[in-house]
Amino acid sequence: MNNDFLEQFYEKVVLSRYKDTIKIDGIVWLDHGKVDLDAWAHYFKTPHDGKEYVLLYEDFPDGSFLKDGLSHDIVKCGEETSIKLRFEDSDVEIQNIIGWYTLYHEIR
Repeated sequence: MNNDFLEQFYEKVVLSRYKDTIKIDGIVWLDHGKVDLDAWAHYFKTPHDGKEYVLLYEDFPDGSFLKDGLSHDIVKCGEETSIKLRFEDSDVEIQNIIGWYTLYHEIR
C-alpha cells in the first residue's frame, strides 16, 4: 500500500482520535515496517517537541510490543489503550487499515 495514502489516513482518521493528548499538526513520518506476522509499526515525530511515536497496527492487540516500560509508553485514547477501526457491516480485513491501533511515545 502507498505510504502517502497510509500517512494521510493515519493523520485524518486514526491520530485525530488522540487530538486531546498529542498535537499532530505537521508530524514528520520517519519509517514504516512490518514488525510481526500481523503487525506493522509506523514511526513519526512531532515538530513542536521532537518526541517520537510509534503507531502500531495489529490484527488483534496482545499488548506485548514495546511493553518493556524502558523505551516507550502507551498513549491512551480516552480510557482505551488500543482503538479498533472496522466497517460495521463487514469483517473484511485490510492490513494497515481495518484492525487495532496502539500508539506509543518515547520515554525521555
